[in-house]
Amino acid sequence: MKTKLSILGILICSVCYGQHHEYVYRNSSDSSFNCYLKLFPKTDTIRGLIIRDYSKLFDAKEKSPYEFTELALEAGMMILITNTSNQFPELFISDSTIKLLDEMVQEVVSDHRIPEDNIFMGGISSSGTRALRYAQYCAQGKSKTKIRGVFVVDSPLDLERLYNSALHHKKNFTDGMLWEANLILPMFKSIYGGSPKEHYDAYRNSSVFSHTDSLGGNAVFLKNTEIIIFHEPDIDWWIKERGCSYYDINSYDLAAFTVFMKNLGNQTIELITTSGMGFDREGKRKPHSWTIVDEHYLLDWILKRIR
Repeated sequence: MKTKLSILGILICSVCYGQHHEYVYRNSSDSSFNCYLKLFPKTDTIRGLIIRDYSKLFDAKEKSPYEFTELALEAGMMILITNTSNQFPELFISDSTIKLLDEMVQEVVSDHRIPEDNIFMGGISSSGTRALRYAQYCAQGKSKTKIRGVFVVDSPLDLERLYNSALHHKKNFTDGMLWEANLILPMFKSIYGGSPKEHYDAYRNSSVFSHTDSLGGNAVFLKNTEIIIFHEPDIDWWIKERGCSYYDINSYDLAAFTVFMKNLGNQTIELITTSGMGFDREGKRKPHSWTIVDEHYLLDWILKRIR
């Protein structure tokens, strides 16, 4: 039996966001996943919910270097930080993992009477991939949750492309790209039993979008979902620092996905291409970074869709 266990309860905290938060561990014997963190808004009422699925729950007492969470809480949005898997990277390949997230979301929506039309989800990298996969899951009628909008920051969308990039171009990769390729190739072979050439349907069916499927794969389920995408395709940096071509970076998926969605009839999708904005926490140049996001613009995008 799944047990909802809050080890901290509702804790007033002036250091983190100036408001209170609550950790919930749904399995008292395993805190490595199946848990979530609720950050409550600074307003008397909850206007909506923003879901962020992370590889692990962060320490809510630590001040974030970014503004988005604070801005959202001030605007009356509740933030739900979930941890659905202890696998890395988690790409929501299986419905069973997505179902776990859905259970958490339903608990929070019910417990706090959150307006069901005002639920948003998003993230950077694989976290953004998971947001789109959850939106597809909901749009297929597998959940009563309605995802109002999704924000995506430099996320991979086509797992076939990701595998083939790692397989054919790994010899050129350096640093983080080489590490990722060495991680993905054996992991995907273990999950799927082989390559996309051998198990094409399995790769397509667990991807957000498929380049090689004329129907776009699962992308068709996002026709009526509002989506905003941020990416920074600084190819000079990627070639010099990581040994990558355009095919190897997530912009390859994101641009094609945007074109496909517009042709499908989703005229609300927005692709924001930045330049010179990506840096890591130490201030070093890195296009694959949350710093490419205009956080005020993103929050405004969400608030304009509140019903």
